[in-house]
Amino acid sequence: MRGETGERWRKLCEQAAVEQDPRKLMELIREIDRLLEEKEKCLAAREESQAKGAA
Repeated sequence: MRGETGERWRKLCEQAAVEQDPRKLMELIREIDRLLEEKEKCLAAREESQAKGAA
């Protein structure tokens, strides 16, 4: 991940690694998951675009 998103992802992971409150931990995990899903969609769209360009 690049830029702000990558930095945000890293900070969330650092916080999750030490979080003791189960509710806060779940919030962090949900946000990490959301960012990863967003990244996955971007990569899939990029691959699809490249595949169309190669055809």
